[in-house]
Amino acid sequence: MERRGVAEVQLAFTNLNWAFREQREADQGIDAQVEVDGLTTNPTGRYIAVQIKCGPTFFKRRTRNGWRFTGEPRHLTYWLAHLMPVVLVIVDPQTRVGYWVQITADAVRETDCGWSIEVPSGNVLDASSRDTLRDIAFAAPSANPDPVAEVLPLLPPSTVEMLSALSRVDSEGARRLARMLSGGRDDPRAVVEPLLVASRGWVHATVERLATVGAYANDHGHRDLAMEAFALAAERDPDNQKRLRGIAAMMAIIVGDRSRAAGLLRPVQGPQRAGTNLLMDVAVCVLEADESGRDDLLEKLLRDRPDVELDAEPTCLLFLAERAAGQGDFDQALALYDRVCKRQPTSIGGRLGRARALMERLLRGATALPFRDQQEVIALATSVRDDLRRWAGPSEAVHRLLVQERMLVGAFMEVIELATPTAFGGQANDREAGDPIVAIVGAQASIALDDRIRAVRFGDAMRGTPVEPLIRALAADPRQPATATVAMWRVALDNADTALAARLCLNQLASRGALDATDLDRVAVLANLDDTDRVAFTARNAAGSGDLDGAVTLLRSAWSPAAGELLVEILREAGRYDEALAVCDETWTGYGALKALQEKVNILAIRGDLDAADECAKDLFATGELAAEHRRALHRRLIERRAKRSDWAGVEACCRAALKDEPTNHDYAWGLIISQLNQNRWDAAWASYRHLRPEVTDPGIISAWVGLHLRFDNTPQTRVTAATLASLFAHEPHALACLERLNNSAP
Repeated sequence: MERRGVAEVQLAFTNLNWAFREQREADQGIDAQVEVDGLTTNPTGRYIAVQIKCGPTFFKRRTRNGWRFTGEPRHLTYWLAHLMPVVLVIVDPQTRVGYWVQITADAVRETDCGWSIEVPSGNVLDASSRDTLRDIAFAAPSANPDPVAEVLPLLPPSTVEMLSALSRVDSEGARRLARMLSGGRDDPRAVVEPLLVASRGWVHATVERLATVGAYANDHGHRDLAMEAFALAAERDPDNQKRLRGIAAMMAIIVGDRSRAAGLLRPVQGPQRAGTNLLMDVAVCVLEADESGRDDLLEKLLRDRPDVELDAEPTCLLFLAERAAGQGDFDQALALYDRVCKRQPTSIGGRLGRARALMERLLRGATALPFRDQQEVIALATSVRDDLRRWAGPSEAVHRLLVQERMLVGAFMEVIELATPTAFGGQANDREAGDPIVAIVGAQASIALDDRIRAVRFGDAMRGTPVEPLIRALAADPRQPATATVAMWRVALDNADTALAARLCLNQLASRGALDATDLDRVAVLANLDDTDRVAFTARNAAGSGDLDGAVTLLRSAWSPAAGELLVEILREAGRYDEALAVCDETWTGYGALKALQEKVNILAIRGDLDAADECAKDLFATGELAAEHRRALHRRLIERRAKRSDWAGVEACCRAALKDEPTNHDYAWGLIISQLNQNRWDAAWASYRHLRPEVTDPGIISAWVGLHLRFDNTPQTRVTAATLASLFAHEPHALACLERLNNSAP
């Protein structure tokens, strides 16, 4: 009976092409080891251990769903500790059918003299159980981790997707590629280039392997190498040649290699002439549109193709989105990026592209809801940067975006922290900190906070690069002759190699009335200038030259949020406060430009209308859009104004409002307590102190702290704290005298 059971189980597994290896030596209840796919050319090395029971005895204890099997404790202990998953098979000798159950602690029921387990009648040992048994075998931990799975967290999402598909058809190729690509995280180009050269002579350089290499190169920003990889893949796959050529051609257009793109788009020979391919058709239309200026060719093509066809090709959507953004059509770009993100929520290109388009729209003053767009930029950019950092991807561009967004809202301290390397207490890794734009914006924020020493450090970090002259000009001594400053900005403009650098130099020259007529034409392409930009720079230059009325007329002719903000700045610098305030109201009401409301508060304060400034500040707080450091500065300004007028009830109200923003801010807490003391409300001040427990970090607070403890809590522990404070403020005679009062009044 035992041999019949073994024979039937062996036959069942053999029919699955799994290797059945009987264990003939004495054991603790394992009759055989079965290897998944062991009889195929691709054995898996994954096993299950099998215990076999045969005979009518094992089918007597019928349950609702099968049969109850009872066993001895020594067998159960052994099976549960086994490295392989253990499966019990009971065989009906009459029908020659086996039924199985996996031995697990959850499935076993303890009895008075042993244990039992239910063998389901639905678990027939045949092809119907293949997938379930395979899952059981693969769920067990292997002695060595899967080399592909082990490195997947170190690779970009699209590469992971391609490797996972490759491993199903070419496990050896997936393993080799996974090892090489993950090892090249520090220098992806140095890994991909030799792979592409070598692959030309490799018989085993399959389409899947080349496409994986192409995806890896593209994710790391090396579009030229991605183009080569997909072009090589096209040569080896006649069935998908058009699609792969289309992808390669799009990469070629993006990197500016139009001749290579045209070569890839020549009609494919043979049977592939029949039919069309969306990717190739789009690339052809783009080349023709660029040559003839007829964008309607592409519009017509996309109109005639169903949306479902376009949505199935995220590569094509990204290509079209980048093209739309490059042409300044940000609404179209955002719509396309949104479609990519819906199709592939983890798409780096889709999320980063959407963040960039939103940011560019903000910079050009073309957004209807600035704050909402700013919040989305931060959320998208932060998530993309975190993903890129995880697999050591090129995070410089997205980190640059975060730095620029924070600068846009005037969050200067945050900008400096983002731009400073982690080795010096900041948030930027070495590559991010070495990005020229990050360094420029970090220096700008430093100057805004009147920290020229820090700005110089950003310049030192860029020594020998085209950015260095610009940062040196930013950090120059403001007392030096105007001609020397203009000369520095001219050198910076001559060295500018990014749009940001060029536009910053133009603005600085224009603010000094030193912009030449040829400057705008000379850097128009580099600075990505449009007609609105030209008007703004020309107006700024007119104001800098003393022609204020001409500047006003020019800005009014091309009215926008950016023009309004510039006009406010020019009018404020000229002391024409009433006009500036009117423009603030017009820009805030018409466009919701937060900077206009901030400027209004500043101008009212400069003019001495503090009550109106306070009322405007309340409106500013109510927007909820101010950066944290601006809210902090505004709170302090309101508190200080009321303190100067001895309006202690007003100080108390302002401190309470400030504490809602920052409940742990010790300065606000002491401001609240001192305002209550100045109103002779000692009990309220003591309650506030006990509730908030603010630290004493300023000698000016000592008098209030001592007064409270003299009245309510002059205990030995208080005097120990006083001794600590005395050592902290050893060079402050007034503070020491106040603290000594606690000892003199001790009981």
